Amino acid sequence: MEQYKIIKEIGRGSYGVVYAALNKLTGEVVAVKKLNMKYPSVEECANLIEVKECSLFQLMRVKTFSEDEIKNLCFQIFQGLAYMHGNGYFHRDMKPDNLLLSKNVIKIADLGQARETDGEPPYTDYVTTRWYRAPEVFLRSSVYDAAVDMWAMGAIMAELFIHRPLFIGDSGGEVLYKICRVIGSPTESKWSEGLQLARNMNYRFPDHPGMPLASLLPSASSEALCLIATLLSWNPCMRPTAMEALEHPFFDSCHHVTPAIHLNQDLPWKRALLKQTRSSKSCAQLV
Repeated sequence: MEQYKIIKEIGRGSYGVVYAALNKLTGEVVAVKKLNMKYPSVEECANLIEVKECSLFQLMRVKTFSEDEIKNLCFQIFQGLAYMHGNGYFHRDMKPDNLLLSKNVIKIADLGQARETDGEPPYTDYVTTRWYRAPEVFLRSSVYDAAVDMWAMGAIMAELFIHRPLFIGDSGGEVLYKICRVIGSPTESKWSEGLQLARNMNYRFPDHPGMPLASLLPSASSEALCLIATLLSWNPCMRPTAMEALEHPFFDSCHHVTPAIHLNQDLPWKRALLKQTRSSKSCAQLV
């Protein structure tokens, strides 16, 4: 560590702290993770998954992704989430730092914040790194579910296209302001429950009409924009499940879903909503 100078803390998880650090020899800025647990040998440290694999966050710093690459990565992530959610758990801390890559295979890591979907509320409101945190969590909802992972995936997908977080903010209020600027402020018809949550904590949403996602993500296809827009819905019930996301037209060219998580043909009403995105009219409405 003598060759590195710590710049600042950039992340904190259940098993360690991540710092931005400067390599004094090369001038390169890197991410350094200090683990809470002590290891008796270098060999044990070298066998840690996080040492053998790089995070999506690290890769985005040095690589520009094509849409086909984004599609492949996200398809794998949604498969992982479908398996996790289908077995009764949700992650609660989805972000690029917690997605590890090795040889074109991406894995969901750091399950320190995960909990059962049928767990007893109230749930803590301090989950998910702020830039990927769902609105209902910001508004201190005591009950939320796997839809928070889907919101985070919308933010992550957008970031893969533009190589910077979509909702950067130093506070919850600032992030909510950015969300309103992008997708438009919530209304009673869009999310009455959210407006009530806001009233309960004396928070008033800024008045913004939103902007076309295509202007923010100019390299994204209409199918990608449609999926991202649906994932970034104010109302958690309007976000697709991971299973439904895998059936979105954006993934039509991907390989079939593995047998372990085959889709239930009797999907809920949101499946019909997603099918509408095949038409250019519905895409225009979303993006």
